[in-house]
Amino acid sequence: MAPKDQDNLTTSTLAILQKTFATNTFGPLLLTQHLLPNLLASSSPRIYNVSSRVGSIADNSTGGSYAYRASKAALNSISKSMAVDLKEKGVVVLMLHPGIVKTGLDPTSHGAEGAVEPELAARELWAVCKAKGMEGTGRFWHRTGEELPW
Repeated sequence: MAPKDQDNLTTSTLAILQKTFATNTFGPLLLTQHLLPNLLASSSPRIYNVSSRVGSIADNSTGGSYAYRASKAALNSISKSMAVDLKEKGVVVLMLHPGIVKTGLDPTSHGAEGAVEPELAARELWAVCKAKGMEGTGRFWHRTGEELPW
């Protein structure tokens, strides 16, 4: 994720957009393409894409973070298409928001209200993954199990 001062309306560049989309959007799609034969051979095929609430168009009240925000919105769109395309094959596709996690992605957010350690975020995300089946496919979930708006 580019620093916020490099990813705003006046400073975002093609290089920042390309790098961010390559990681957050194109990477998950291309990885899924390559793993699809193995996924389809599984007795319980699942795809979990880690997105961000920042990628929610309906929940955008802060603006900014153009490359990051757009790349996560695009990941959600791609994930929804995967869910539609793979539903008849029994593949569960979930989009997951870990919340604010104390990582190196944005060290300035470590003091934010609700920020959690990576271990807690991972444990709660895993609980959501285990709890959701086909009824949850193609939907966007917070690590607490709350469904998020697009």
